[in-house]
Amino acid sequence: MKAGFLLVAASILLLLLPPKSVIAKNASIGIYAIVDHVTFEPDTGTPNSVRISGIFVVPVPMSSGNYRSPQRGYLYFRIAPGAEQATQRDWSELNDLAGSGKVVGFGQYWVPNPDDPQGNPHHSLEVTVHAAGDLATPDVYPLPRLQGVTEVKVSDKDSDPHSNKIVAQLRETGHR
Repeated sequence: MKAGFLLVAASILLLLLPPKSVIAKNASIGIYAIVDHVTFEPDTGTPNSVRISGIFVVPVPMSSGNYRSPQRGYLYFRIAPGAEQATQRDWSELNDLAGSGKVVGFGQYWVPNPDDPQGNPHHSLEVTVHAAGDLATPDVYPLPRLQGVTEVKVSDKDSDPHSNKIVAQLRETGHR
């Protein structure tokens, strides 16, 4: 009973805090999101780009586990050569979850460093959240995670409290 009260009190406290960037201890998820809508291009046949609209928490460029505050807008991606199947699987899963209000995680946080000839993954994912109405060219879709798109839930047992904070921030931004 006491543990349940503490969890509720901690959740309320997190919601009252102003949204700031957060550090995730085990940064493996590249993008946290509440997906509102997914638009495939072209809209018939096999898509080669996607526009994902919603609220996003994305990595701070060139950081070590840092994420930006939640941002409403859209992500615009194209498929990386050689990653067609995994990318289309992710896009299908994102489309299935669109409009559900669930917090999801997708893409890998650590990506190959473009300035390193061996491609050592010492570089955080760089993603631009575009404002509605802004024109953009598609970025390359991030490396898909082995687990694919995953629902991220707040848990009181064995969970990363930093991920819990990101989930709380996304939900709070969604209620504004």
